[in-house]
Amino acid sequence: SLSPPKPAPLLHFSVVFSSTCGTLVVNILGLLGVSRRRSGVFVRASLPPLCRRRSLSPEFHNQSFALQVSSVEELRTCTLKLAVYSKDFSGLREAALGIVELPCDKLDWEPDIATTYTRQLSPTKSKLKKSVSSQETLGRRKSSVCVPRALGQLFILLQYQTLAQRIKVMVRKAENLAKLTRIPGAPHYVVINLRQDGKVIGTKETKGASGPNPIWNAPFLFDLPPGDINQLPLVLEFIVMQGRLYTKSSILGRVLIGTDASEEGQKHWREICSRGQIETTRWHTIQSDAL
Repeated sequence: SLSPPKPAPLLHFSVVFSSTCGTLVVNILGLLGVSRRRSGVFVRASLPPLCRRRSLSPEFHNQSFALQVSSVEELRTCTLKLAVYSKDFSGLREAALGIVELPCDKLDWEPDIATTYTRQLSPTKSKLKKSVSSQETLGRRKSSVCVPRALGQLFILLQYQTLAQRIKVMVRKAENLAKLTRIPGAPHYVVINLRQDGKVIGTKETKGASGPNPIWNAPFLFDLPPGDINQLPLVLEFIVMQGRLYTKSSILGRVLIGTDASEEGQKHWREICSRGQIETTRWHTIQSDAL
């Protein structure tokens, strides 16, 4: 006969709202019904939509932590989430044991008075679903707040070689590049397109360089079409990529320098047009592709 399924583990914890400190203090008192073979059990707590998650160390019992919340009114708009995990013997892999969700609007909050709860862990959603849902909430947050994520800056040297009718472009370095991939050490590289009226008439590419502050020092020459550089509808496009797959998802962002660019990009273009032969360098903020 099939053995009955094991009951889900129980999490024993207390909560207290401190009005003077503006915090919700959560004390983890114990976990019942977990196999002894489980080692390194810890909790991540969050108070959406207010607080990001906090991790607790594997010393499980008698752990407490404080989540910032200004008032009981604000607390009532939140849900306390306590997600329980265990680490394997190597300490590298995590297994989700379950989650407790406590809607704060359903509870009686008397400031500075602790209440103790014992709640059964519910199974957590799979890792894949988790990452999708976090991306969805990121997307929603982005659209509602519209705060662009800082992607980093590119340091570019330009020189208009008047006699040869060409432009020297040197991608020197970047600073504070955002990460696109979790692969450690995935190289960043830059694809440079020269566009005339939107059409690519020349393209170059740097080698890969790792880290958030990569240095390329890669010089390239672009031949220009005949005509007065001040009148030609030209744009230099720098596409910052991470990883080796040329797909839309590997594009971190881009910098445009030319007649049809941001103020920063137009300024650098006017400088090289007016100062033939002189090398000019400028920092450019990488712009996101996502509109």
